[in-house]
Amino acid sequence: MWQYTTVGNANSAYLINSVQKELTAGMIMRAVSENKLSLDDKVNKFYPNVPNGQNISVLNLLEMTSGLDPAGPMGDALYNNDDANAQKMIQGTHYNEQNFGKWNYQDLDYILLSHILEKVSGQSYETLFNDMYVYPLKLKHTDFVWADQQKLKEIDFLFNGQNIDLNAMHGLLGAGSVAMSNDDLYKVSLDLLNGKLLSSQNKDIIYAPENNTSHYRGGLYTKNNHYESNGNGYGYCNFLRISKDGQNAVILQSTDSSRYGDLSNSADKIYAALFGK
Repeated sequence: MWQYTTVGNANSAYLINSVQKELTAGMIMRAVSENKLSLDDKVNKFYPNVPNGQNISVLNLLEMTSGLDPAGPMGDALYNNDDANAQKMIQGTHYNEQNFGKWNYQDLDYILLSHILEKVSGQSYETLFNDMYVYPLKLKHTDFVWADQQKLKEIDFLFNGQNIDLNAMHGLLGAGSVAMSNDDLYKVSLDLLNGKLLSSQNKDIIYAPENNTSHYRGGLYTKNNHYESNGNGYGYCNFLRISKDGQNAVILQSTDSSRYGDLSNSADKIYAALFGK
């Protein structure tokens, strides 16, 4: 694995932003394997008031082809699975018929997936996340950004001089609320792809882009010989490029999101130079 951080310390934890969606998708497939959930389940089974929820499937959410988009900031609308707050967010959710079945990037899809996980398991997203990733893989530099500040200091999380709105972060529960080091991110990504965390069948399902024109499913974009994921927010930017068997990877994390475009291109070029396109 080739890795780079702007502080030169691979153990420093960065807010990984949307790269977390890969991990949420892995948790969905774990629930599928435990027969708690089906990719064909419709959203209205869990949230009856979601517009067009009778037609939008869990798979649509994973592919971001739901046609849903939020009217405004989601804040902590679904945090802790509070039904009153959930209804507030759902009331502000729009359904765009023209986008149904077409890829349209929305954090909302993965926020809904996070809380569907809570409903079918009876456990919090944080507990499910820790039980699937943190404890079995012995991750030492991973936590939610609302963790105890001393604990975050111990995992060397860089706050990057940002005033992080924790309410907004709670609202991004499974879509961009975790801090991880390069090594921890690689461990999780590797084990999602090598059969240790997901069966080969479920891995093939979750990372198959099917007819999605952006080749996106399960938090990853499918390229010729690898997958990729990107994150950007609160001054942090993150780039994962990883082979389909997980053996080769490039991870870049930075506290300078103003260079997002340049660093994304750099990640592509470095991966191509090391492992081919």
